[in-house]
Amino acid sequence: MSAAQHLHTSLLRAPVLHILRAAGFHSTRPSVLDTLVNITERYLLLLATTTAQHALLNHNDLSPTLTDVRMALTDCGILVPVHGGAEEEWTERLRRPLDDYDDLPHGAIRRDREIRRREEEDTRDVRDFIRWIVGEQNREIRRIAGLVPEAGTAGTAAAPGATAEGEGLEDYLALLKKKHSKTGEESRYQGTVLGKQAEDRVVKIEGGPVETLREWEERVRTMVLKAQPVVESVESVEREDGRMEDEIVKEEQEQEQDVQMEGS
Repeated sequence: MSAAQHLHTSLLRAPVLHILRAAGFHSTRPSVLDTLVNITERYLLLLATTTAQHALLNHNDLSPTLTDVRMALTDCGILVPVHGGAEEEWTERLRRPLDDYDDLPHGAIRRDREIRRREEEDTRDVRDFIRWIVGEQNREIRRIAGLVPEAGTAGTAAAPGATAEGEGLEDYLALLKKKHSKTGEESRYQGTVLGKQAEDRVVKIEGGPVETLREWEERVRTMVLKAQPVVESVESVEREDGRMEDEIVKEEQEQEQDVQMEGS
């Protein structure tokens, strides 16, 4: 396992422990935890690769859109379609076209109502998934992860400094980063998976006539352009030599034929 894979696995262990604790488990064996973490990372990898495949198939680009993510969630079993493929096709065929509503009384109102009804039906699986994520079933996971304020001693008051929506709270990773950074600055983690992306810097080359890779590239390109006429002249000389050799061989053959004719 490489250093990056080890880091990603270590970061995934804490969320898996949060889920186990929210489910009522207070202890587990390291082998069981490693197995659950491995299953989780394999599933996340499957979801990411499926999204990338749909992005390539839909628009030949590795930048996924919302449609690509939704199709991947459906393929991986997270989103359950309301209707099957054949049922959706027949439903679409039997639907009244939206243009027909213009000829009916109060056609504009009925048309807008039908559009809203179709949109709600098409996105019902997404709304059910979001409702499950933010619902009470996962509230305990969010509370253990530090994303929901702790209840007070009386069970009615929230923890100091926290809002009802959990704003201002920090999860375990943010607290861990602050613990290992005395100044609390994000610059320490810049350029790593835990921080912001680092800005591109010029790489200087030491011990040579050039200092940057761009200068070296331009220098090599100039040398190639200068050497091209020499190569062409050498090729032309070789061609001329080849013609001369052919002519000499031809003259020798003619002389041999003349000698043979005189001897006969």
